Amino acid sequence: MANGNGTNKPKVEIGLNETATLKLMKDKPYSGENSFGSYYLYSVSHEGVDKAFFTSPDLHQKIAEAGLKIGDEFKISKVAVQNGKKVTAKVNFEVVAKATAAVPRPADGVPFEIPDDGFRDVMERSLRDAIEATKAVNTVP
Repeated sequence: MANGNGTNKPKVEIGLNETATLKLMKDKPYSGENSFGSYYLYSVSHEGVDKAFFTSPDLHQKIAEAGLKIGDEFKISKVAVQNGKKVTAKVNFEVVAKATAAVPRPADGVPFEIPDDGFRDVMERSLRDAIEATKAVNTVP
């Protein structure tokens, strides 16, 4: 996930028996599918640093059910769980705080400046690459 200077945002990495408190920087995640299935990519603040946070469909569902929005905080922890002879990791989720202030609306009709989340450069690059790929195929107008 590129930030404004073209480098990738760090990912939230939580080890076994660790806990992290995260603050949502956007209302909704980017979602998609890969060879492992569906994923959800949230933009969060962790320890004062903007980071990328990938969730499973189950954790995404818990975040959505909690109705979390920009500025809301939640805590996740990864704990070991015994399942027969196997030890697996379980992710626990807890809402810490919901932002109480409403999003201010401009009185003069001039839209507020939207902070750069680092995705614009990636999207523009992807669009340019798609256009070039389309041009390379003679049968596509």
